[in-house]
Amino acid sequence: MCVCFFWRVVVAAVGVWGLLASARAEETLFRGATLFTLVDGETAARNDGFLLVSEEGTIEAVGAGDPSADPVVKGRLTAGTATVDLKGKIVMPGFVSGHSHLWQSVFRGIAPDGELHPWLRALHWRYGSFLEDGDFGAFTRHGAYDQLRHGITTTYNHSHWLGKSYPRYLEQWQAELNLPQRFVFAWVNEAGVTDAVWEERLRTVQAQLKPGPRSSFLGLSINPRGAHMGGDMLTREIALARKLGLTLQLHYLEPLAEAPQDRAQWPRLKEAGVLGRDVSFAHFIHPDAAMLAEVAKAGNAMIWNPLSNGRLGSGLPDIRGYLAAGLRVGMGVDGQASADISDPFENVRLGLYSLRMRQQNAGGLQPVDMLRLHTLRTAEVLGVERWVGSLAPGKFADFLVIDPQHPGTGPVWDAAATLVFACSSRNVAAVYIGGRKVVAGGKIEGEDTGLTADVERRVARIQARAAAAPKP
Repeated sequence: MCVCFFWRVVVAAVGVWGLLASARAEETLFRGATLFTLVDGETAARNDGFLLVSEEGTIEAVGAGDPSADPVVKGRLTAGTATVDLKGKIVMPGFVSGHSHLWQSVFRGIAPDGELHPWLRALHWRYGSFLEDGDFGAFTRHGAYDQLRHGITTTYNHSHWLGKSYPRYLEQWQAELNLPQRFVFAWVNEAGVTDAVWEERLRTVQAQLKPGPRSSFLGLSINPRGAHMGGDMLTREIALARKLGLTLQLHYLEPLAEAPQDRAQWPRLKEAGVLGRDVSFAHFIHPDAAMLAEVAKAGNAMIWNPLSNGRLGSGLPDIRGYLAAGLRVGMGVDGQASADISDPFENVRLGLYSLRMRQQNAGGLQPVDMLRLHTLRTAEVLGVERWVGSLAPGKFADFLVIDPQHPGTGPVWDAAATLVFACSSRNVAAVYIGGRKVVAGGKIEGEDTGLTADVERRVARIQARAAAAPKP
């Protein structure tokens, strides 16, 4: 065999970097920042912090001070190691939204004086029947880009059916596969088809689930339609989820006006099998003491959505009491039509301020606790904490670079307090996913520049058709 041919074969098989870098991937050192890892037990920031990130996009080392003195980093730095100086910046894990409806991004401002059901009538029941092919996909991309620009690197997309066909529904999942934002997809089972069809569809999607530093699809869950329908649909959905090893999340106990009816459904929900660590409740604002004790003991979780709960006048959950009872709590920004802004900084700020107004003191949860709720704790609820939610060796290098001076917030006395009390998504200088910069200065790498005009045309068509139709 010709030696040159053999060499070409080896290069093709192991890759150029495997030959030129002794089988070690190129690494990038991010250094000089005020670093919040948000791992359990670490409440203070690391001054002059650093992250060593592999070419594959995982975190190799986390530390502070001189990286060359770190036992993991020592000997791995070379003259060719890429270095990013982040002096004066704050680095934290990307935010995780534990409850979102991405397609609603193009319907902001709907029903400004409405609580949940007037709002639903104005959006889902008024416009949902006029969605056509391509709408769900375009609207979902719009919502994902918006969240990513605001610093949400992982989202739980609580999808909706609304469309008149399975391919149309599927657009929501397909749209996210080609975007940089990581996601857990909450699946809706089509009513009127068999359990066998449900299982076949879920297994087909589940087969695409290969989490990795370069994969956006992190998990599959179920948004159980049976929670709002009679019969045994919910029981069947929960049984199927557990057969396939999936989580579930259902809206429950959101508006105050319907709390008595919702609580009356609790025995039915328990009989269907909702108690368990694999089930989370979106909102869960108005439980009674016995219900709270049951879900905490069973390992269930809830997702708190301050912006949406405030906008719709749904109420303020007793988060401090929930945590004291042992209930797991995560946070979400909900849909952009009910929260209107995807800014997690606003979400943690409003949440903390609201709790302090309720208890009329500044004790309890502190800024760093709020940051952890919207990152690691939410990742734990979604079952993706092995990959995202904090900055630790082995996890994906998904992080935000925050510049508190652009726009200026003044000197930084307490980094966590500055993030929660003074910063907004405007201070996000860059967003990294898998060690790659995907957002810089509010601009997303690879973003479809024609998307805004496209969704405006689609929304105008929907508005025109709805105006010509009788109101529901």
